[in-house]
Amino acid sequence: MLVHQQSYSIVTVPVASVLPLRARILLDGDENASRFPCDDHDATLHLAARTSDGIVAVATICRQPFREFPPDGAWRLRGVAVEPLMQGHGVGTRLMHACIEHAQRQDARVVWCTARDSARGFYAALGFATSGTPLAIAARPDMVFHEMHLLLPGRA
Repeated sequence: MLVHQQSYSIVTVPVASVLPLRARILLDGDENASRFPCDDHDATLHLAARTSDGIVAVATICRQPFREFPPDGAWRLRGVAVEPLMQGHGVGTRLMHACIEHAQRQDARVVWCTARDSARGFYAALGFATSGTPLAIAARPDMVFHEMHLLLPGRA
């Protein structure tokens, strides 16, 4: 079956289900390093794209302060990872839309992330803007990162 024809569904999963792919794609297989402080918070949402073969993409969104926004109005994307063969087929985009919709239902004003330089275009295509200068992260000194944000429409 061709990759782009493979069907998948976006489902809510426990944190244990996102860790293996998150670790393998983002942190050279280190599951301990791929755990985030927000992973076990009640408001945190873990999503996965699941095919008949298993999980092919994951994303987490959690409430986390961002700049001048009220703490409860800012949500952060964490651990977004897509199997290489599934990249470029809309799976990540569907995951992002589901995460953003969740944040909007929680009255978020902004969704933000720390994106690898290689993913900057992906987030920009979703409407995210770069916030400031490139960053270095101790866990990945071999990469350049960018803080990016998406302003959400206000509620009446």
